Amino acid sequence: MEMKKYIEIGEKKAGKQKDLASILAIKDNYLRNAKSGRSGLPIEVCIKLADYINEDRLEIIAASNLVTEKNEEKRSILKSCFKYTSKAASIALLIGGISIMSPPPANAAISPSLKHSLYIM
Repeated sequence: MEMKKYIEIGEKKAGKQKDLASILAIKDNYLRNAKSGRSGLPIEVCIKLADYINEDRLEIIAASNLVTEKNEEKRSILKSCFKYTSKAASIALLIGGISIMSPPPANAAISPSLKHSLYIM
């Protein structure tokens, strides 16, 4: 996810950009510059933002560094920070979907003779 999206989540939770800046203990122009892609945020601010919006700290730090990083090798390393979480989320969704779609074993605990007598009634 891009830094802009994380900041927008924080702004929505805080109410205004200025309020989010206050929560993060930075000037709102720093936040504005990060949101527009002109600069990243210091690591400690990224951690505060991550904790405030309940997101992964490493992802927000990586997103912030991607804003200004030009070296392709370093960009590749930073982008890899997102893959683990998206893979984990995909796996969780897959498992959750399978669990929901799989019907529970009906009457699994009932003995065959009892099943037969249930149908006779």
